[in-house]
Amino acid sequence: MGVRLMSRKIAILVVVLTVVSLCSSVALALPPMGPPKAMVGMDQWTIGVGYSRSNMDLETWGDVRTVTNGTPLDDYSKFEIDGLESNMVLGQLAYGVHDNWDAFVHLGAGDAADEIAEDPASGTGATYTGLDGSLGIAWGFGTRVTFWEDGDVTWGGLFQTTWSDPDESDVKLKGDSAFTGDADLDFWEVQVAIGPTVEVDGVSLYGGPFLHFVGGDLDINGQTTTGGTITTTASQDIREQSHIGGYVGAQWNVNDNTCAHVEVQFTGDAWAAGVGAIWRTQ
Repeated sequence: MGVRLMSRKIAILVVVLTVVSLCSSVALALPPMGPPKAMVGMDQWTIGVGYSRSNMDLETWGDVRTVTNGTPLDDYSKFEIDGLESNMVLGQLAYGVHDNWDAFVHLGAGDAADEIAEDPASGTGATYTGLDGSLGIAWGFGTRVTFWEDGDVTWGGLFQTTWSDPDESDVKLKGDSAFTGDADLDFWEVQVAIGPTVEVDGVSLYGGPFLHFVGGDLDINGQTTTGGTITTTASQDIREQSHIGGYVGAQWNVNDNTCAHVEVQFTGDAWAAGVGAIWRTQ
């Protein structure tokens, strides 16, 4: 009984500390994760759906080629994407490999909108505005594992990865009305979380730290007639600015076969809020 009480207190403390961190963070990352534990049951199936809205800061590094009146100039430059806004809807199919181990795949759509600014220290300081990639395919897979369970306290972890490919978008160059161009952004995200889930009056409260990694590609192509005929081509690699964060959420039963959850996630340079529901197929 003493060990169980201590485990419950520690689990609640982890969730509370995560909530405090959320409230005090400068910025609140990304597809909803759900509780960090196995939930399906051996040889069982579930179907789920989730929606998230996120905002994250990214940076890119890569080649930029400028051709002015036929004369090329190659450079290596850095761009910053501050506050990339994304909406994502994912359907999920999960299978219980074991009572303590789930595996799942998800498929849906995501978009992306922001402006792209070149670092003046590494380039011209050009700012491309109007990036608004409409919904494109998003997909991925993951797994959840229960490490230890005692009464109403469960400790576990999860891993998931998601690829998102919003549609190509027209962009403008700030300060140059003659510029026409387009930008294509596609990226992947990896989330690895660990933490407790605590049952409190019929509601499962969960939370804990997680790692968040982002990669992908940014391509910009454009042309202007200001100051001659100038074409610009940029091919950049994407990476996250912060990769350590925390998340908290709540899950409850709607009926015998359905549960719903809400959660928020954060890193130092990203935030996300999400909702979702899961249905058992048997």
